[in-house]
Amino acid sequence: MRIISFLILLCTVILYGCADKTQTLTVKNTNNHPITDKAVTLSFNKSLNYLNNPNGDEIIAIDSDGVFLATQNDDINDDGNIDEITFLIDLNASETKQIHFKIATSDELALFPQRTNIRFGNKKAPFNEITSAKRLHSTESKLIQPIFQMEGPAWENDIVGFRNYYDARNGIDIFGKRTSKMALDSVGIKGQKYHSLDWWGMDILKVGNSLGAGAIAIAINDSIYRVGPCKEGSYRFICEGPVRAIFELNYEGVQILDRVYNIKHQISIYAGEYGYKSKVWVEGLKGDEELVTGIVDLHNLPLIADETQINHIFMTHGNQGYEDEILGMAITVDKNVFIKNKPAPKKGNGITHTFCTHLKLEQPTEFSFHVGWEVQDPKFKKQEYFMEQLKYKLD
Repeated sequence: MRIISFLILLCTVILYGCADKTQTLTVKNTNNHPITDKAVTLSFNKSLNYLNNPNGDEIIAIDSDGVFLATQNDDINDDGNIDEITFLIDLNASETKQIHFKIATSDELALFPQRTNIRFGNKKAPFNEITSAKRLHSTESKLIQPIFQMEGPAWENDIVGFRNYYDARNGIDIFGKRTSKMALDSVGIKGQKYHSLDWWGMDILKVGNSLGAGAIAIAINDSIYRVGPCKEGSYRFICEGPVRAIFELNYEGVQILDRVYNIKHQISIYAGEYGYKSKVWVEGLKGDEELVTGIVDLHNLPLIADETQINHIFMTHGNQGYEDEILGMAITVDKNVFIKNKPAPKKGNGITHTFCTHLKLEQPTEFSFHVGWEVQDPKFKKQEYFMEQLKYKLD
């Protein structure tokens, strides 16, 4: 019997399966509280243990009650074949469900609403979606604003959204949402101003020269270098749908001191989660580099640390929203890759006003960024509630 454990701390979901293609997948919640919208991902090859699928067709997950589960079939490497199958499941405390799969029809997959979205568009009419564009070399916001909608690619789920400044600044900003609908396709065009509260939400973060909401940098010795200035930067859309959205930001020829790196930052956002996940690959390492990510530090709030059995949690909480509303922000990272926290300078030409988290460079290095906004959920006014939700989602 093969056992795959993919949830951590108290809420562990264990997947059981055998090579017999008639076997079902058993998913068990061993915690004493329910879990909702938990994403389960199987490689396509692993899915063949549960379904005879010689033609590589799209499949759908079905629980023991015969209920179709929101399922997404994704081609990650753009070769025309399905690489991963991801589905969402809800489990009561200590509940076990048997999952089986079937070849899906297009009508069956269309049953599930889209709960994740990526938008990279032109600022001017006809506001076309962008599938290929080089990253601008500018660091001036006024130069990029007339070109790209929201100044670069943006991503969202039914709870929160983000955007990347698609130029040498390469910061990450937050869109607070007060609707579960996918809203970013129409944000920042046709007169919509995202710095003012609208029906869907608004931009809620001041980024400045910080890393904002989880942007990346490289540390060598005691110096930190922003990943953004590069010979050529590019964007690659991977997928979006009812379960998750994924895209990549690529940086070729990142010059730091006398070294040159190629860097890939893969960003994914899942339905029902309070943030997004990052995977970072770096080519050209000498061995003394560290990956750095961070949380903007513009309001003199303390960095709060906590942990689970596997993860470190670093968060800030307080009146740090764009209109001084209460906003919680957090980075979670596996203890095995964490090195240290170190604040960036308050002044200077480089990265400033950031709680920097230093990580070991693996292939890839992974971390997550989380958001709790009081307008989206008034319970986020309490720091304890934000931390509780972080630990709950990490389970």
